[in-house]
Amino acid sequence: MEDFFLRFGLTQKENTAFLELVKLGASPISLWAKHAGIHRSSMYVLLERLKSEGLVTTFIHKGVMHVQAIPMAELSSLLYGKEQILDHTKNLLEKYLPDLQKLEKTYGITPKVKFYEGKKRVEAMYEEILKERSFRAFFHPERVKSMMPEYFHKIPLAIRENHGSAQELVIRCKEADEYIRLYRSANHQIERLAPSITFSSDTIITKQKIFLVGYSENDVVATEIWNKELAQTQAVLFDLIWSTMT
Repeated sequence: MEDFFLRFGLTQKENTAFLELVKLGASPISLWAKHAGIHRSSMYVLLERLKSEGLVTTFIHKGVMHVQAIPMAELSSLLYGKEQILDHTKNLLEKYLPDLQKLEKTYGITPKVKFYEGKKRVEAMYEEILKERSFRAFFHPERVKSMMPEYFHKIPLAIRENHGSAQELVIRCKEADEYIRLYRSANHQIERLAPSITFSSDTIITKQKIFLVGYSENDVVATEIWNKELAQTQAVLFDLIWSTMT
């Protein structure tokens, strides 16, 4: 059920709060915040986000603002409206894309740092990594398979299909054993880190970029750093550790 509402572009926190409101029914913000386990002041920001998606309405009862999730039967019409907007936006994009690309080439500035918050945004980052011909990585297979299961397979398959190359140092776990069994090859080298080493984030190093991915219990965030010199420094450090493993 949760993955359905995540398709609305909600973060994990917004998704959890919305489903809690569905269970509660019409409620004051204070009660909703208590049941959702979110600080009341944060709920007002979250409320505006859900209102902008058309998922909740507000009303005043006995002088107190109440919030209510829309009837679940109305979701189909809400989705239909979003599809109509999306179709119209696609048509506009096709119309203006050539002009936008000209502007991009003329005035565009490549961002040096980019932040990704939430699963959908991190998915977009992983799609950028799929375009890379080679990379080095410190990788936690258990975390990735739990939070981003499709990319547990998608990235190594892309390496194989595109005749790319990768070196990965992985945390020891049963998912690492599975990953090595499925994907280790001459072009995709994988080694387990020492049993005493563990971490809850990944580092992916390409020729010009560093991607840092952090996992919490319910969410994932990432940072992309575009700097050739920093990437080269991280690559040297990686190679130093790699040399002790092989």
